[in-house]
This record gives sequence, structure tokens and C-alpha cells, in this order.
Amino acid sequence: MIAILFLAVKDLLKRWKLLIVLAGLLGISLANFLALFSYQKSATNIYGQLETNWLVVGSSDGLSEVHGSRITSAVKDVLIQKGYSDPIPEIHQFVGTSYTNGILMRAFHLENYRKISSFTLLSGRALEEGDPARLVMVGETLSRTKKAQIGSDLLLRGRKFHVIGIFITGSIQDNEAWISLKDAQELLNYGDDVSLYLIPDSGSLQPGDLLEEGISVTQKGETTGAFGPSIFSFFNFLGIMGGLGYIATAITLANLLWRLAYLHQHEFGILKSLGFGFHAILLYFITQASMIIFWGIIFGLMVSVFLLFPIIQDFSAFGIGVARDLDIMSLGIMALITCGLLAIGVIIPLVSINRSSITDLLGRN
Repeated sequence: MIAILFLAVKDLLKRWKLLIVLAGLLGISLANFLALFSYQKSATNIYGQLETNWLVVGSSDGLSEVHGSRITSAVKDVLIQKGYSDPIPEIHQFVGTSYTNGILMRAFHLENYRKISSFTLLSGRALEEGDPARLVMVGETLSRTKKAQIGSDLLLRGRKFHVIGIFITGSIQDNEAWISLKDAQELLNYGDDVSLYLIPDSGSLQPGDLLEEGISVTQKGETTGAFGPSIFSFFNFLGIMGGLGYIATAITLANLLWRLAYLHQHEFGILKSLGFGFHAILLYFITQASMIIFWGIIFGLMVSVFLLFPIIQDFSAFGIGVARDLDIMSLGIMALITCGLLAIGVIIPLVSINRSSITDLLGRN
């Protein structure tokens, strides 16, 4: 069997150019998979979160937490009458000329936001009551995609806001710029109007209730899910394309290994006549396919780490960025797909050679 292994390695190294082409093809497919799967998983984590402690009272269009609605302060009076002593106002707006350059903006009273949203500061400081105007905190994803760092300026509707903190929540809020409610009302010319009111999920109102014409109650986080299906469809489509690329790679690998075997059919005939059977031929093809896949994995990891991941650091889908999220599950799926490639690459030429008689392989019909 050792002789068969060395023969397989020697035959493939004699055609090292073919080895490079196959490894490169496999590596590019692998890099595509890593990028698409890790970002798809990140999108699932971002858009799959609901917060059960708070209800949102806003426009019935279902976009009050993302794109922004506009409701008057009279809604607050209605909520107080229904037993909610302190409805918390916020403004949510998508500021920009398109989804490709827009920014999700969230505004609140500075004394309220800490009890609503938990976050971790990565650098800088948080907004505090009594801060001057035109200060902003930015989420980690927004900081990355817009190159907004501590001390730099971030343009919101053409006005400069000074970045004082970068935070992370692990949700869609990592795409947001947080400013004071007063700054947002002046920026948008809202007067006393806001986008929504937050109330505790412990009163008379329930998700799905209609407070008044055009004003409904939803679970906090539910309206951000309106963008989720679009994001998922986008990544699923790319995933299908990546899967087709993998299938094409597997077929190409199998075909070329079969062609290599065909060129050596005379040698296989001799080997079979000497008593080498199915297991020897299997070892031959497994050795060659494993060499190609091994160097393909090395090349794919290099492409992912040094090319794709740095490029996609600035990537956003529909104006909303996602983070790279590669874990054991992703690597496990990659291993399964690799085993599938190995199996396809081996089975087709193996069956062809094994079913051929010695006389056929030796060319003596």
C-alpha cells in the first residue's frame, strides 16, 4: 500500500500545474463559503432578537424602530390616561440619500437610555445628561463601515456630530448613531414630535393593539425584523450561487482525477494483474484528492483572511452592516462539505477504474 501512496503522489506532482489550478479553484469556492456563511450567521443573530420588557407605540406601518415614523406628543397624553406614568420618547430615523450611504439614527432623553438598552463601551465614553449639543455615540458596525473613530466627526443630514464613544450590543443597534432627543428634533425639524414611545410590557396594552388610528403597539425589536427577510433573501441567494460553485468544483475535481486515471489505465491494469484490488485503487484516488483539497483549504483560508474579510469589513446590505461571525458550527459545516468534495472526487474515477477489466485497462480487447 505504501507503494500505491507514493505512486499517487508522484503522478500528481508530475502534473503540478494541474494541482495548482485545482487547488486554486477549490480555495476560491471555500473562501466564498466562509464569507457568505459567517455573514449570514451574523445577520441571523442581528435580526432575530426581540426584547420582552418593552413595548413600542408608534406608526402602524411597522417601521417606527428603523426608518422612523412621526407622532405627536398627544400620544403621550393618551398613554398616561391608560395608566403609563412615564412613556419614554425616542426618535428613529434613516438619514441619508439612499440605503447605500444612509445611517440609522436613534435619539433619546439622556437620562433614560441606559435603562432601555444594555451596551458595552469599546472606547470613549457614553452620553451623559448635561452634555453639550452635537455629540454622538456610534455602534461598532457603524464605526467600522463609516470609519468613525473617537474624536472624528460623523455627518448626520449634513451636520457634523463629534464621536465620543463606540459601543457594541450584538444587535442591529450596532449600526446606529445615538444622539440626544433635542439634537434630533432640531436636526429633523420635528418640534415636540417623536418617532415612538416606549412603555413597560406590564400594563393594559398588548402587542398588536391599536391605540388610535394609525398608531399601534408592537414588541420592542419586532419592527427591526422587517428588514430581516430582505437581508436573508440576499444572503440566501448568494449562498445558492456559492453552493453551485462548490458543485462545479466537485465535478471538475472528479473529472480531472478521472482523466488522470485514464492516462494511467495501463499502469492500473498492471497493478490489478499483480493482485492490487479495490482498496489499493481507493487509496490512490484518496491520496490525490486529499492533496488537492489540502492545498485548496490553505489557499482558501489565505484568500479569506487577507482579501475577503478585510474587504467586507466595509460591506453593508441595504444600508445595514453585519459582522463576521465564524465559529465551530461554521467550521464543522465546512468540514462536512470538504468530505463531500473528497467523496465525489474519489467515487467517480474509482468506480470507472474498478469496473474495468484488466484486459480493457491494458488495451487488449
